[in-house]
Amino acid sequence: MYNEFAPTADTLFLLVLSILTLESVHSIRFLYQHFLSGITTKSLNTFYHACSYAKVDSSHFMNITAKVALRMIPDSLATQPIFLCVDDTMVAKAGTRFENVSKLFDHAAHNGSNYLNGHCFVSIMLCIPVWKNDRVSYLSLPLGYRMWQKKESKLELAASMIRQVMPEFQEKKQVIILCDSWYTKRNLVSIVDEYLNLDLIGNARIDSVMYAPAHTGRRGRPAKHGKRLSVETDFAFSNEKIGDYYIGAHRVITNLFGCREIQAYVTATEKEHGTKRLFFSTIFPEDLQIFCAWQEKEPLNQTGSDRMKYIPLFLYSFRWNIIPISALGILKQATMNRKRSGLFVTIWCEAAKGLKCLSI
Repeated sequence: MYNEFAPTADTLFLLVLSILTLESVHSIRFLYQHFLSGITTKSLNTFYHACSYAKVDSSHFMNITAKVALRMIPDSLATQPIFLCVDDTMVAKAGTRFENVSKLFDHAAHNGSNYLNGHCFVSIMLCIPVWKNDRVSYLSLPLGYRMWQKKESKLELAASMIRQVMPEFQEKKQVIILCDSWYTKRNLVSIVDEYLNLDLIGNARIDSVMYAPAHTGRRGRPAKHGKRLSVETDFAFSNEKIGDYYIGAHRVITNLFGCREIQAYVTATEKEHGTKRLFFSTIFPEDLQIFCAWQEKEPLNQTGSDRMKYIPLFLYSFRWNIIPISALGILKQATMNRKRSGLFVTIWCEAAKGLKCLSI
């Protein structure tokens, strides 16, 4: 019996195949001119039409990618935490007649203006542990991207993407979200209360209100929290720099996480007058199940007894591997390492096949 979705599924499969082959995406026209026109008789408009009107639930693409990626984790590392990195990227557009194009604030702009005309994409990246030269190395794999269309906030977009993929991680003991201060807000951090195996480590606003945990043992109604803490005076910094920073740690309560006690970290370039940054972690060092001594990265593999309390902060460094996306919101690799590129191709081909099966 003829399936009306088969041609569309075939078109989308070819589109993904072209992205994997060229390892770069400038536009649909670029893919067509340099690859697709040589392997199919389909027209350029066919691919444009498929991207705009295909009746395919592409959200499953993220779930299939996660399933394939989890199968790559060796049994010996099955208990190690995995990470979901959240970020966004902006893609400038030369014109104003593109769908959903808008004026965006770009804090990282280097062109003399903090604003650009273009699209904003929210992205989710998965970090999984693998063995590399007898060391534990975390492989970073893009899971999914959503274009911000102002119908919902970027925080809500990120939360919905995490909810979409969390069922694939129900057998993992520790799944940790990594995000910067833009995403360490109530609309996203509240999601950690929905899953027993989900935690968050994030950069936070330096002026975030923090309190010491409530004192116990006194008569009368217990206080909700202790005194208000200051990043300037209430964090005892390490005696020496760890990497480029002095680090202070303190258990705190914040309005952001309600009554939940969390771990706070403050980093400083200098103890007295250096630039300070604040980080929150919903998971405590003693609860982490991670092979520190076998880690590939420093200072995570140098955590003696005096540095164990800083492990959640060290894990935040995995967020820097998040891969920027192209104008299509699909893969555009930040690294062209051929060995890892082969892994990307394997995973994305399996995901593309899965998407094709779902469509058919």
